[in-house]
Amino acid sequence: MAGRDQTWKGLIIAGTHSSVGKSSISVGLMRCLRNRGYTVKPFKVGPDYIDPGHHFTASSEPSYNLDSWMCAPEYIKDLFNDTIVAGDICVVEGVMGLFDGADSTKPTGSTAEIAQLLGVPIVLVIDGSMMARSVAALVQGFTQFDKTLNVIGVIANRVNSPGHGKILKEAIEHYTTAKFLGHLPNQDALMIPERHLGLHLTHEQEPHLYENWASHIEQYIDVDSLLKSLPSKKISISSSPSSRPSRWRGSVSLKPFSVAIAQDEVFQFIYQDTLDLIRHYGGTIEYFSPLKNPSFPDNADWVHFPGGYPELHAKQLSENSQILQAIKVFAESGGLITGECGGLMYLGHSLIDKLGTTHLMSGVFDFITTMKDTRLTIGYRKLSFLQPKQDDQSMVLKGHEFHHSKFKKNSETPLMNHSLDGKNLTRPDGYRYKNTFAFYSHIYLGSSIVWWEYLLNNFILKPRTT
Repeated sequence: MAGRDQTWKGLIIAGTHSSVGKSSISVGLMRCLRNRGYTVKPFKVGPDYIDPGHHFTASSEPSYNLDSWMCAPEYIKDLFNDTIVAGDICVVEGVMGLFDGADSTKPTGSTAEIAQLLGVPIVLVIDGSMMARSVAALVQGFTQFDKTLNVIGVIANRVNSPGHGKILKEAIEHYTTAKFLGHLPNQDALMIPERHLGLHLTHEQEPHLYENWASHIEQYIDVDSLLKSLPSKKISISSSPSSRPSRWRGSVSLKPFSVAIAQDEVFQFIYQDTLDLIRHYGGTIEYFSPLKNPSFPDNADWVHFPGGYPELHAKQLSENSQILQAIKVFAESGGLITGECGGLMYLGHSLIDKLGTTHLMSGVFDFITTMKDTRLTIGYRKLSFLQPKQDDQSMVLKGHEFHHSKFKKNSETPLMNHSLDGKNLTRPDGYRYKNTFAFYSHIYLGSSIVWWEYLLNNFILKPRTT
């Protein structure tokens, strides 16, 4: 059993490429280790919202994003040390391929960079379905590309015969230093369905899925050998459940405040680190459902609509006229409202679904968004914003944009822009009506602390003004 010494262990589940099976193997291993009695602390490399939800269901612990483009190296290390305690096993799910990130010639934003920052060993997931001896060349390339990384083992996914698995094992262990930890056959019952933004959300899965994945891992992967190969690391002195988080230097607000956050089948996309930050600064979080509730909590100093899937529930959102009216009244009275991506769509005039049907939204802004004939918009965003009446103080907001919707009509004036690297172009974002702000970008508050303090000091802690 874990939890008695002053050390922790960890690993990163990385892949050779996207869709190789990192998410399924990560949640299966998390549930497997939890079933063995360990406290599993989950993490996700990159700006993902969906995978952390699966992590929480699998491990019963909140999952934190580790993103080396949006956050400084020291912030990532502080966040990690703030989260882990003695006896934990940390399972970090990577993003895309091991070396893929925000730059083609630098490790920025990649799983490899997070492995270097944390000093955590790597388990490499490969698609073994169409390979034999060539698998050794693949694994050799990944282990030798950056020799500062410690690739301790390989899991071959989509391998349906023991004989095929034996060939892969012999090739990998003959030519490389990595240990072959096992092969996983395909099972249709274990598939997690996908849609346009990724895997289906955790509340949409059958409850037994995570247990089935844990059993799958136990049956085909040498978990005992994997655990023995993980080095024990001393816990940071500041890492204890009662210690003050080291990643925020700002003082805690002396005035308590309340934040109402939309959370239901529609609105799901919010970083755990953001929730921690709100609470650290003295905020109380209350959740509400724009699908089902007639209004939001009446004591809210700030109402936030995170991203999600309003396009999948547009009719039901539009039919809840009571809360739409309450939002409009709150906005007109000068209440602070923020919306990101799906939240932006909800704060607009209307939403056009894939079939071309128009659904009225809250109408705080005049823009119309549509899902018809759209393409994926994706990328990191560094938004510049000049504080009103303080033109010499420019704020920088870091975040990530990821959506299939687009503006059908938008006469609103953007407050911010992102400069596209190497191009004489900018991407506008950030819209304001009174004290309501809407973004297509998901803002990472922990690395946009000046923006957070602007909201806190000018709106949340001050009497409402129109």
